[in-house]
Parts: sequence; C-alpha cells; structure tokens
Amino acid sequence: MRRKILLICNGNAGLGGNVSKSLFDIIQILSENGCEVTVFPIVPSRGLTSETIIREKHSEFESLVICGGDGTLNHVINVLAGDGIDIPIGYIPFGSTNDFARTLYRKDRISVKEICRMILRGRTKRYDIGAFNDEYFNYVACFGALTKVSYTTPRDLKNAFGYGAYVLNTLAVIPEDINYVRHCRFIHDGIEEEGDYLAGFVSNSISVAGIKNGLIGSSRIDDGCFELTMVRHPENVKETAELGSELIGANMDEKHISHWQVKHLEMFFDEETPWTLDGEDAKNTLHVVIDVLPAKIRIFADR
Repeated sequence: MRRKILLICNGNAGLGGNVSKSLFDIIQILSENGCEVTVFPIVPSRGLTSETIIREKHSEFESLVICGGDGTLNHVINVLAGDGIDIPIGYIPFGSTNDFARTLYRKDRISVKEICRMILRGRTKRYDIGAFNDEYFNYVACFGALTKVSYTTPRDLKNAFGYGAYVLNTLAVIPEDINYVRHCRFIHDGIEEEGDYLAGFVSNSISVAGIKNGLIGSSRIDDGCFELTMVRHPENVKETAELGSELIGANMDEKHISHWQVKHLEMFFDEETPWTLDGEDAKNTLHVVIDVLPAKIRIFADR
C-alpha cells in the first residue's frame, strides 16, 4: 500500500520559479519510494488556498508536504492549529528568506533530496508555535520601525553581509523613522514593564528576514519558550548612536535593547499598532495576547 501524500505548492514563492523547476524531482523521489503524491497548486483567485485545500482533503492523506516560503507555511499552520488538525508535515522551503527552515534544519541551505529523505524516513518532531490573539505564527511576531527594515533589506545585501546588512540598513533608516514610537505596557509571565518603544520581536528562530541575528541566535523551536526582544525609543541623536552600537554588537544588556524568554505575553498600546507575523501582515491592534503552544505541530526532521 502506497503512502498517500498531499503536496501543496506555491509557485510564486521565492525567485526565478524555483518551485516549478524542482517539483518534478520531488514527485519522482517520493513516488519511486512508495508514495502516492497528489499535488495542489495554490491559486487564491480560483479558490485554491492552503486553508481550503487542507480543510477539504487532509483526511484522505497520511502526510502533508508544503513547497513554498515562510508565508505559505504560516497559512498552513494557521489552518492546522485553528481547526485542530494533527497531521505530520514536511516543509520544502522555496521562499526568499526561509527563516524557519534555517532554525528547523540548523543549516543555511538544505537540498530537496535531503528533505525528501527525511519525509521518507518518517521521523517527526513536535515544535512550538505562537498564538497571537486569534491567529498563529511559526517563528516571529513583530511591530515597529525595524520591522519594515527587516523585510525590505535587499536580498543581495543580506547574502553578502548577513546580520551586518540588517544593521547597516537599520542605521540608514533610523533617522527617517526616529519619530516612530509606541507607548506600550506589557506583562510577560507575571512581570510588568512599560515604556516607549521603537520595535518589538517575539521570536522562535535563529534567523529573521533572511539573516542570522545575534540577538536571538540561541532560539530553539521545541523548548516551550519564545524570545521577547524590545527596542526602546531613542530620545536624541546621542541615544540613536548608542542604539546603533548595541545593534552592531547584538548586545541585549544595554540601555535600549531588552530580552526575555517568555511563555505568555500581554501587551497594551495607546494607539493601534500594525504587526507582522512570519513576514505576513497581521491586524492592527491595541491589545495583544501571545501564548506559546508547546509541541503543537508535527514536522518531518532528523533532529
């Protein structure tokens, strides 16, 4: 009896049609090794979304494989967690950043063949996801001026300079974004903090926006905790320079950058604040409740 696999493919993920070029290889490897693969493309204009495909078809399959980027995976885990569907997933990353894959596989790059072998071996691990009000995220929920920088730093700059590219781009735009400030009162695991902030990150990844960030480099996806990093708003040119120095040194113990491990977080803002979840826009909100959901998702992995 062949193992039935539902493969969901986002042809728009990444650059240069990478998914289309590799799709035949994926189907061939899995099919030659005892699997029956059914492919569904993501075509939202035709009603084919991750949500509709999984809800209609998941009960017919033993495993789910996603070909796409971190945004595609975000849609998948939202329907799995939201609908209480417990099916093992395989993640073949084809996005332009692939932050979650770096954390999951502990490699900057991993081949399609390697991931297919993991899927065929059938070893799974459970990992933690975050609940953000009535939505879910895999590896980061963030707000503030630096959020925009994270996802607009040019990819070739990231490839060439890594974390330094993020810092350079941050230092370049801080002057124009220096007026961005959100007053926030937040409670993490019973401890209350308050202040004016330039940005905040709740993360579960060694990489954000395609770069390894020294501030969150020790993150694990199965330790029951997320990392909360809050960046205080600099009040003048001198403090802006100090913030730049802290970013360059990835220093969490200085004046402007604070860091905690959290399991439960509640945040209250004085004005509606836009957020980004796994690089996808989320709702603007005054009140955020974030909880770690331990071991919520099963995924094929060797570690």
